[in-house]
Amino acid sequence: MTGIQNSPDRATALAWTREMLSRHLDDLMQAEEFRRSPRSVSYLRSSGEGKQKVDFELIVRPQYAPASVQLSLSVSIAFKEVANIARKMLGERAKLIGSNDVIQRVVLDSIVRNPPILTFRSEEELDAHRVTARQYLKESVLPYLDARRTVRTLVEESTRALLNDVSSDGMPRGSWPVIVAAAQIFLGEHEEARRTLEHAYPHGSPERRIYAEAFLSAT
Repeated sequence: MTGIQNSPDRATALAWTREMLSRHLDDLMQAEEFRRSPRSVSYLRSSGEGKQKVDFELIVRPQYAPASVQLSLSVSIAFKEVANIARKMLGERAKLIGSNDVIQRVVLDSIVRNPPILTFRSEEELDAHRVTARQYLKESVLPYLDARRTVRTLVEESTRALLNDVSSDGMPRGSWPVIVAAAQIFLGEHEEARRTLEHAYPHGSPERRIYAEAFLSAT
């Protein structure tokens, strides 16, 4: 076993992570219909019209901790039909849609407020994070995904967040409102999609020109 004075290499860190997931998290995730292949550090489940994924990611020797490995967590949501509509709406920016029709990818600190950075130099240090990882999954990550299992519930959660977000007024919103509008179009709600775009990219905003092609799809 690598001592704590040395940074484990990626292969070793991956092996430790797979073992930790197998012993401490597989049962929780399987109860929520997620599956993980033996060689993977990701969980996947079918979800309504699409798929949801939870990824445990490793950053070997990060600059702030060169003798350690950072364990991070992210989730992604994929809906093929919504992704296809969004690509058309985005035009030359269609590559903003992720591979495998991922329309949303969110890192842990967008779900959990100010989570601590989890680092390890040994298998024992990694194993010590199991309680924290399980807590994040059970109390925050899984409820977040449960609330977005279908296109309908994704739209409901996303439009609520967009309409209530006044902190970013006047600030660039990026392509996410276009993707939300694409989901509304998938549901046959063209008028609602138009309202989403009008709210996100009002007249006079620089992004209204950038995403002008999206407005044409919502008419």
